Amino acid sequence: MRLRSFLLPLVLLGLSVPSALANAPGQAAPAVVAPLTAPAVAPAPEGTAVRIGAPIQPLQDALAQLSSDPIFSSAAVSVDVVDAKTGAQVYSWGDDKGLIPASTMKVLTSATALRTLGPAWTFPTWVMTSAKVDETGTLNGSLYIKGQGDPTMVTERMYRMVMDLRFQGVTDIKGDVVFDDGYFADTTLIPGWDNAEDLDDGPTYFTPLGALSANYNIAAIVVRPGATVGSPAHAEVEMPTASSVIDDKLTTGSANSRRWVKIDRKLDDSGKIVTFTLTGNVPAESDAETFYKTLADPLGNYMGTFSALLKQQGIKVHGKLIAGTTPADAKVMYVEHSDPLVNILAEMNKHSNNFMAEQVARTVGAERYGLPGTTAKGTEAIAEYLGQIGIPATDYNLVNGSGLSRNVTLKPSVLAKVLVDMWNNPSVGPEFLTTLSVGGRDGTLQSRFREEALAGRVRGKTGTLNGVHCLTGYVRSQDDHVYAFAFLVNNIDGALSRARRAHDRLVGALAGSSGNVADSSDEPSQ
Repeated sequence: MRLRSFLLPLVLLGLSVPSALANAPGQAAPAVVAPLTAPAVAPAPEGTAVRIGAPIQPLQDALAQLSSDPIFSSAAVSVDVVDAKTGAQVYSWGDDKGLIPASTMKVLTSATALRTLGPAWTFPTWVMTSAKVDETGTLNGSLYIKGQGDPTMVTERMYRMVMDLRFQGVTDIKGDVVFDDGYFADTTLIPGWDNAEDLDDGPTYFTPLGALSANYNIAAIVVRPGATVGSPAHAEVEMPTASSVIDDKLTTGSANSRRWVKIDRKLDDSGKIVTFTLTGNVPAESDAETFYKTLADPLGNYMGTFSALLKQQGIKVHGKLIAGTTPADAKVMYVEHSDPLVNILAEMNKHSNNFMAEQVARTVGAERYGLPGTTAKGTEAIAEYLGQIGIPATDYNLVNGSGLSRNVTLKPSVLAKVLVDMWNNPSVGPEFLTTLSVGGRDGTLQSRFREEALAGRVRGKTGTLNGVHCLTGYVRSQDDHVYAFAFLVNNIDGALSRARRAHDRLVGALAGSSGNVADSSDEPSQ
């Protein structure tokens, strides 16, 4: 399966000291100019606090007027703005009330992972055996595939693992091929999200988890027309395994007919095999189109993919493909490493990938508190980190690492303090900054903050659920002050763009821009 943008739906910040983001781990970041002390502030609307640290009167005036936006009276709003270097509060609204953060939760997961594992950490997958390969190419024993939660394992990389077996002369495996996913233990579903429609439909933002996962545990279903009008159209999975079944009821329509494809997803009684029933019309001579749905059995999908590649390379297995445990005396034949953690966190944050966030959280839990890795251990590690930077447990409720839950709550000051900690951390702070979307440049902020006064001045993380729209990150002002902010909005009645306009007003005020930078469209869940 090719790496595609669909799987990640789910140039630096341009600071006055840009080398701060480019320094190698261990090098201290240059200091940011501290805000100037401002004159006394005129009385602000009720509920607003404009505090010491706002550097100039125009900014104070802009922030004081921010709460006139209708979203402040029609939704639940909680805002915190601080100086990124000193942590001094510049602006607040909503008495620092804890709200649903949605995917801004990934900021906490990223910071904890970097501090716990380090930016260069990789996710290994081990190919091991207790047997030897004889002169005929026979492995006289079993082969063990041991996973450690790699969230980026795809068919191409698994192919490399199988090819290494060939390069070591293996043509026959007398024993079994044993798949060891014991590094994690927990439900494969993301805790805290029990939306019945998503459980049935299998959207890509609600992907099952596993220590051995392949192709993001998603089926890529390719649809193309048949040879003639009225003939069946074709549907197939890019990497077919026993974990999925295609029930193709598509028809081929005329070249100018409307394309429509409906995919029904149904689990068998075991809860592991998914049948995708496709109905609809595919115009004749039209291009192939790919649709994406989640699978239900990560381990089964991994085993099926690996088995298909063994057959493709002519490696015969005389035993079975089974789940099991790697023996203590097994020796390493090959290790497949993922990209460094910082690269994975960049994909995770810029594209708000829930699967990656949950795999990372469980891995942090495993490495911090011992095997097996669980979501509970991952959130415990996050809570431990928050305690280390002075955040009491009463300021948050953690459920998972991605924020895909309506039970997660954070005070905006929690996000702001994490951002300040990362800004001032010379070991992992520069890497953390590179994981955030750049306004007007990439990720979930690519279409926002594009005007000249803002492009490249904003780095942030979005968070969106139905009725929830949040933004947190850093803004560099025209006079080179850097602010960290968290702007959480819940209970939105109507279009999410109403909250987005308020976000943009805050960012514009901090950057020293008065332009209209709101995007009228709503984002997908991020």
